[in-house]
Amino acid sequence: MELDAKALVLMKRENGVLQEELGSYEIDEGINLVYKAYVEEDKVYLYLTTKDDVSDEEFTQIYDMYDLDKLTQMGYEVEEVDDEYNPMWCVILDFIDDHEEMEARLNEVISYHNSEINRIYSELR
Repeated sequence: MELDAKALVLMKRENGVLQEELGSYEIDEGINLVYKAYVEEDKVYLYLTTKDDVSDEEFTQIYDMYDLDKLTQMGYEVEEVDDEYNPMWCVILDFIDDHEEMEARLNEVISYHNSEINRIYSELR
């Protein structure tokens, strides 16, 4: 059974524990690529990954092919998380109380990531 999730819930995290819901945001595309997300000290930590498991060779190729600069130019901080089984990126952005603006920023990041992963997969496979 495939899940048709459309919402991303952001929770406030303190001392490694999720405390309270800060908002639920509708994501247009690519929510299946969100590994986890939370807010800590007014920053959103959005962990993005790949569609499915990748080989060791693909792991390195995906990191090499992913255009991090574009996300940086969009004003986001991005870190590669290389201690996971599959490629993963942590995108850090400011948490904004304005629901529509926060939703737009989350969609911008996730949509870009989705298109990058689709581009990379089409070139690799």
